[in-house]
Amino acid sequence: MASAKRVICGLSVAVVWLLAIFVLPLVTNSYLPLVAILCAAAIICLFELCSMLKKKGYCLPFRMLACLTILWFGALYWSPGIVGSLQPYMIGFISMLLLFRILLDKNFEKPMETAALSVVAFLYIPYMLSYMIPLAISRSSDVNFSGIFLVFSIVLITKMSDTGGYFIGSAFGKHKMCPRLSPGKSWEGTIGGYLFSLTAAAIIVACAHIFHDVGFLSQIRLYAPNWLMIAWFFLTVIVMVTVGILGDLLESLFKRQCEVKDSSALFPAMGGFFDTFDSIIFIPVTFIMMMELGRNLLLG
Repeated sequence: MASAKRVICGLSVAVVWLLAIFVLPLVTNSYLPLVAILCAAAIICLFELCSMLKKKGYCLPFRMLACLTILWFGALYWSPGIVGSLQPYMIGFISMLLLFRILLDKNFEKPMETAALSVVAFLYIPYMLSYMIPLAISRSSDVNFSGIFLVFSIVLITKMSDTGGYFIGSAFGKHKMCPRLSPGKSWEGTIGGYLFSLTAAAIIVACAHIFHDVGFLSQIRLYAPNWLMIAWFFLTVIVMVTVGILGDLLESLFKRQCEVKDSSALFPAMGGFFDTFDSIIFIPVTFIMMMELGRNLLLG
């Protein structure tokens, strides 16, 4: 029964997000809805993280974190050039604001730990998720489907690992992968997750060639022979899945430390919003890093 609820809830969430990600930008001919969706996702994840940490006595300034998240995503959307050139200084300034906000307020208990956790919370969720924006937004003034499809593809590939891990692990899982953090994860499920993600990636590549358009593949910016590009792409998928698993375990570490089972009870049999996003958080920056590394290695 729990498995059926999990599948139904997962499919419902996926359909809603797919419609929001694809339909709204194309209907409005603007990337603003997509940026707003990503910003809202980051804020909800922040809220659930702050709620978990509060149970252990760490009262993070959620409203300030939410405002900084909105300002950060807004700056990336309206002034990407400025953010690109000033990004290290802006991140440093945001960290300074969070530190001073807490350290100079006598009402905060455990100020040093709370200050450190507040900076980590911003870098961990909004900052990492914001790398979705340069992947999705094309340089043209009109909405370009390829950028949105790129974001969809890397999210699909990552979440297929979760799906494969769940179903294969439930059916064949015997050897625990990391029982201290996630008792439900098994090595059999992990292998199944890799297979599901690689299969999804193969289907994407096949579709690109069937329609005689490198479409999605061209977005990885590897101007090399196609076979070499595709080989590096599948290596990238393996790295992405590995990072996704580690992201999942990191969120499990937070939950263990806070002594909670799920980040919230938002989705039946699935947990909270943060629980569904934990494996995606580090994926955009991982994908960009692998593509830039591949371009430099393959082109010398």
